[in-house]
This record gives sequence, C-alpha cells and structure tokens, in this order.
Amino acid sequence: MIIYNKTWLNNLELQEQAKQMYSSGNISKSEFNSIEEKYPVGFYSPNIFIRAGLFILTLVITSCAGGLLSLTLGSIDNLITSPGYWAFLGIISYISLEMVVKTMHHFRSGVDDALMWTAVSLFVAAYFGFTDNTSSALSFEAHFSGFAFLLACYFTLRFADMLMAFLSFLFLIAFIFFNRQVFGVYSTAILPFLTILISAGVYFLALYWNKFRHYKNCLLVIQVASLLLAYAAGNYFVVRELGSMISDPAPAEGQGIPLGWFFWIWTIALPFLYIALGIRRKEIVLLRSGLILIAAAAFTFRNYYHLIPVEGALCIAGAALLTISYLIIRYLKTPKYGFTYEETDQDHLMDKIKVESLIVGETFSNSQPAPEGSRMGGGSFGGGGAGADF
Repeated sequence: MIIYNKTWLNNLELQEQAKQMYSSGNISKSEFNSIEEKYPVGFYSPNIFIRAGLFILTLVITSCAGGLLSLTLGSIDNLITSPGYWAFLGIISYISLEMVVKTMHHFRSGVDDALMWTAVSLFVAAYFGFTDNTSSALSFEAHFSGFAFLLACYFTLRFADMLMAFLSFLFLIAFIFFNRQVFGVYSTAILPFLTILISAGVYFLALYWNKFRHYKNCLLVIQVASLLLAYAAGNYFVVRELGSMISDPAPAEGQGIPLGWFFWIWTIALPFLYIALGIRRKEIVLLRSGLILIAAAAFTFRNYYHLIPVEGALCIAGAALLTISYLIIRYLKTPKYGFTYEETDQDHLMDKIKVESLIVGETFSNSQPAPEGSRMGGGSFGGGGAGADF
C-alpha cells in the first residue's frame, strides 16, 4: 500500500541507526561510510528550509496552473464552479503526486507535501459541492466526518504522513460524536464512555501495529492523540461543559452531573496512572502524557474549587511536576532493565514535544532563575524546570 520504495525505507532506517552509533563512538567513520555505500537510499529529501521553500513554490505553481486552466475553460457555462471540475483538478494533483514520488523519488521534499494537501483540499471542496444540494437523513457534519476519515486514512496508508494519521483519528471521533443519535435517548450519557473505549482501543491497536515500522511515526502520533483524548473524554470540565452544550435541558449553573465522582477520579487519577504505567512498561509516551495531564488536572480542579488563587494553583502544579520528575530521576538513576533518565543518542519523536517543559516554564515564568550552584549533578534539571531529555 505504501508508495515509497520499501528497500530504501529499510536502508534509511539502517543508516539512521548507523549514524547514531557513529555519533556515540561505537563504529568508526570508515565503517559508517561502508554502511552507507552498502545500503544506499535514493530518496530526494532536502533539509527543512529547502523543504519549506519547495512547499511554497509548488503551491504557487499549482495555483497558477489551475488558474490558467480555469481561464481557458471559463467560457463553458458553470464549469469552473461545478464540484466535478474541482474533483477533476484534485485527480490531476493526485496523479502529479504519484508521478513525483514514483519517478522522481521525492520523500518529504516539500513538493510531495504540497501536492498531497492540494489534492486533499480539492477533494474536500468537491465533496462540499456535491453534498450542498442533496438531502440526507444524516447531518452534514455526520457524513462529512466519515468522508474525511476515509480520505485521511487512505493518504496515511499511502504516504505514511503523520498529520494525516492525526486527522484520521480526530475525524473518527468526530464521526462517532456527530452520529451519536443512533444510541437513542442515552446518547449523551454514554458518549464519554464510548469515546474512552474507542480511544483505548485505538491506542492498543497502534501498539500492536508497531510491527509495521514504516508507519512508526504515524502510530506514535496516534498513540499520543488517543491517550490525550481518552483523558479529555473523562475530564470533569470537558464532560460538564460539552454535556451542557448538547443536553436538553442543560444543567443549571453550579449543578453537578451524573456520576460526577467517577469523572473527578478520572480527572485526578489518570495522569498518575499514565506515569506509573510509563515507568513500569518503559514507555516514554505514557510517561510524558501523564506529566502533561497533571497540569490539566490542576486547571480543572481550580476551575470549580477556588481554594487558592490561580497563581498558587499553577505553582502547586509546577511543584508537583518537579517533585515527580525528581523522584523518577532518583528512581532511574541506576538504569533498570534498559530504562534510564540519562540522555541517549537515540532521537525520539516525543523529544520534539517539549510541552511539559513549556508548562513548567510558564508556571514559573515570573520566578527568579536558580543560581548555578543549585544544579543537580549530571542532568539538566534545575531552576526553570525539568529538561526534556528526562
């Protein structure tokens, strides 16, 4: 299903591993060069700056080409405003994308990104046009989310794009949300539990599908999204506010919600459960998701119980994160079964998501920086917050 040359993808992964080993001094320069020669990669993958430039240039070229074609065919009545014409342009963009990838071997070059999003945008526009004048038993949001889910799934499987994988998961949840009426009068009541079950199922499926290593980054994005959404589905604030929007009658101001105790337990306990499971199962996705959600739990509690000022709540949440991070560092100071807090040479996609550092940094943004002498030996922990290399 994937369009890219699988042998080159395997070689690319092997070269990345060899590069890490060379950086850590485990292999010599000649051995690294020998691996590169023996396992060549023929993809065209420029750096991020050239990729961004090619992305913009491709959008300009496709816009000009589409505009010129529309001017040429503009004399035909209602042609350029018809959804069939937009679908036709989308098919041309998609064929161009296939040719660029197959014949010119572009891989994350910016050209393929631009053509992919151009094709997707035109297909979505065509869908809007086709369904504008048709009557359906389902609402527009209900069937559009299903169409967008299928479209995103196809491009995820074909091009292994992480953003498409993220959108496919979101549109799956949106499809269930907008079709909740099939569950009858209890649809609002069971919606949080249904979302939690589906998010958990998607998370475990993503773990199981990790054997498909060409999609490992897509699966990692889906794991993070499913963990966060599973928490949000049971978060007291989300359940109450979203329930107030879709329930009739809506609960009065200050009125609780059914099974409120369950959602409060879910809101407070789940982040700590994520952290515990992350340590036990050595999964950094669970660990960092739990650290992020501690702040969400603090914000939720502060929204309904004004025991202390918001600055105090933020400081407590930040202090809790620092304390937990410090305890975990102490626990993992001696590596346990290959799981350590020491910085490794292996890059992880989660290392690029420094959200917990941002939260802690924002929490103590007005505090004075810690003196140099307060740093703890061997790590980047001290003063403004925990480093993302934890």
